[in-house]
Amino acid sequence: MNDTIVTKALETNAFQSTATSAGYINPTLWVRQIEDFAKAKTVMEPLGKKIMNLFGVAGSSAKEQFSAEITASDLTESTAITPSAISYTQITYTPGEVGLAVTITQKEKVRSINDIMADKAKDMGYALAKKLDVDIFAVLDAASVGTEVTPNDVDVSAIASSDTLNTDAIADAIAGIRGKDYEAKYLVIHPAQEKALMKLAQFVDASVYGGREVVMNGEIGRYLGLRVLVTTLVPANATKSTAKNAYVLDQDSFGIAWKQQTVFRDDYKVLEREHILAAFRDYDVKARLVDKMARIVAFA
Repeated sequence: MNDTIVTKALETNAFQSTATSAGYINPTLWVRQIEDFAKAKTVMEPLGKKIMNLFGVAGSSAKEQFSAEITASDLTESTAITPSAISYTQITYTPGEVGLAVTITQKEKVRSINDIMADKAKDMGYALAKKLDVDIFAVLDAASVGTEVTPNDVDVSAIASSDTLNTDAIADAIAGIRGKDYEAKYLVIHPAQEKALMKLAQFVDASVYGGREVVMNGEIGRYLGLRVLVTTLVPANATKSTAKNAYVLDQDSFGIAWKQQTVFRDDYKVLEREHILAAFRDYDVKARLVDKMARIVAFA
């Protein structure tokens, strides 16, 4: 009898895991939605190096080594070569958890779970994305970057409304990075600095060369060879509250070490008839190569 059942085709209208509506009630798919939404809203993560040494293995911290540069010199025929000293520097990543949770009653669940789950998946993804960008900017702000410039070369404490983002400041930041044998690839700014940049003659709007996907990922255009990204999460300067810290960066100037990427859990409290939805991650952010970073402090 069992063999007969196995070999028969499914009944008409059988509800299968591949059905579109099955995805609406399958908790594992909410993980994907949360993660995808987080990626769409995160501006900074793609600019850093992803460190996966700790992902899926035992351990609470990961170490990344950097070899110090050695130089060649002229030789004299009768003189032995003096060996160069070998030296390494090291960064230690110690991931920590970040996350959030919401609750839904059973009464509400049986009425409008589809809408609530979709909304909360987006909200959770956005919150996790914002948290990651905030953490990255905190690291950049604390780093002793290789180059720091201000428009019109004024002191940070003296920045006025006339000291907006300009060509000279951006060019100086680029030169600072290239002068240390790295490439300048990105300019990250606050929307309050966007107007000044868009007025510059050589600014190329993203709509000229890119489609909807480029704009949705935060890229608004290109200037002096840099991809310009804009986010409201750029913090105010610690010294001058009316100024923002814009950044010119090379790829992988900072690192993100992942212990655990987005996890989603749904728990049910029987007596309270309440569903608890939680999403969390486990990572650490560190500055890798400060010479790949240039800070522009400009009025915003």
